[in-house]
Amino acid sequence: MPEKLLSALGDGSISISVPGTLWVLLGAFLVFIMVPSIGMLEAGLTRQKNVVHGLMKSLSAASVMMVIFLIIGFGLAFSPSTIAGIIGNPIHYLFGGDPQSAWPTIFTDGSATGGVPLYAYVLFQMMFATVTLALIGAGVSERIKFSAWLLYSLFFSLILYPLVAHLVWSPNGLFATLGTRTGWLDGMGVRDFAGGVVVHAQAGFAGLAITLALGASLKRRATLSSHAPFVKFKKSTVVPSGYEDLAAKEAGEKYANNIPLAVIGTALLWFGWFGFNGSSSLEPNLQGVSAALATTVAAAAAGLVSMLMSKAVDGRYDAIMAISGVLGGLVMITPNAGYVDPGASLVLGVLAGVVTFGATKIMEKYLYQIDDPIGGFPVHGVNGVLGSMLVPVFARPDVSGLPVAGLLYGGGTDALVWLGIQTLGIAVVCTLVFFASYAFIKVSSAFVKVRAAFEEEAAGLDLVDHGVYKEEIPAKTVGPLAKESTA
Repeated sequence: MPEKLLSALGDGSISISVPGTLWVLLGAFLVFIMVPSIGMLEAGLTRQKNVVHGLMKSLSAASVMMVIFLIIGFGLAFSPSTIAGIIGNPIHYLFGGDPQSAWPTIFTDGSATGGVPLYAYVLFQMMFATVTLALIGAGVSERIKFSAWLLYSLFFSLILYPLVAHLVWSPNGLFATLGTRTGWLDGMGVRDFAGGVVVHAQAGFAGLAITLALGASLKRRATLSSHAPFVKFKKSTVVPSGYEDLAAKEAGEKYANNIPLAVIGTALLWFGWFGFNGSSSLEPNLQGVSAALATTVAAAAAGLVSMLMSKAVDGRYDAIMAISGVLGGLVMITPNAGYVDPGASLVLGVLAGVVTFGATKIMEKYLYQIDDPIGGFPVHGVNGVLGSMLVPVFARPDVSGLPVAGLLYGGGTDALVWLGIQTLGIAVVCTLVFFASYAFIKVSSAFVKVRAAFEEEAAGLDLVDHGVYKEEIPAKTVGPLAKESTA
């Protein structure tokens, strides 16, 4: 498919598929619903004094990413001209490209015979890019300054997202064609149906990197010893001298100020995910319908499993764990959605429920200092990686249309080679995104205020960055520590 698609780009004879156009537009509109829903999820799971801050990160993700993606981002990600399969030509689709051209979606006898208007495809991909940035924002809650978030958003929109999207999704991307380029498996490379790597693994690892670069919040520092007794404490995870009273106050404030809002946000994300996965077929065909069915089956199974596990282990039907389970199932199925049958989606959903519960508990017990109250890394990072790695296992050829069957469908040696290619691509992407994001925050900290001061954390970023609440910022208790608290 990548070779056929690449050869068809720029072919002015491609006719417009009306059903395909409607399908892609519907998907774009549904995916957009996910952007404010991510903000609602963060707003519901954080403290009340940071609700507006969470919502604003999602809103700003749309504003920054959409503008940059229209101007040069789409060209960087999907241009038919490439620099070694690593990045595309930024001006090839400048401002959305030629309005009279089409993006191929229907192939007959090896030739493109139909497609959707290029503008429709640009809009669809724009929503995926925006969701990825919004997910990163939700994973770095309560202490990143809004101005620093805008700066990172600019960096991510201009460089990281187009780079990863080109590597994995572009028909001439290095990882998309890795099997052909290396001679390991002709016609194959990393396959990511709707964003297990490009969206979720990337968002999970970027959020993890930023969280580590920022250091633990004052609340987490105050409660670290009781949650992670075996952690070797570092300077970035202890309460500085003079801030003990403020830390004690912070420790008494609970996360999850509005669980009903988080539940509604999750339900809307589930709804939007039908467009995220279903419309990634680009045509209303068997693959698209199969993807939509797989999406909801995996989400339902994962939510049920996580909820029941929380009852068995913790003695209660934990609403937050149910939320995390549903989202984990949606993430797990995303790279597989258009490649698997309903039975496989059920298995993947059950697996996602177990993985999400286990990863969340491990984070709470042993990695509490990472300070991820939304669960961005266990939900998106872990499930995004594992789900993407399982594509060469569960891919059913009569659903996927891929030249290689998954291991469970007789793929044999070819499937194992594909698994190796898939794993290599995932590892490189996650490593690249993690270190690039970590370095960006650390370097930026030398020039701008990236992390909120402890006094600002205590007052809440709704007041500090957005002027929402009428509380006073607590006076500094130790002057020399002011610089450290903003590092």
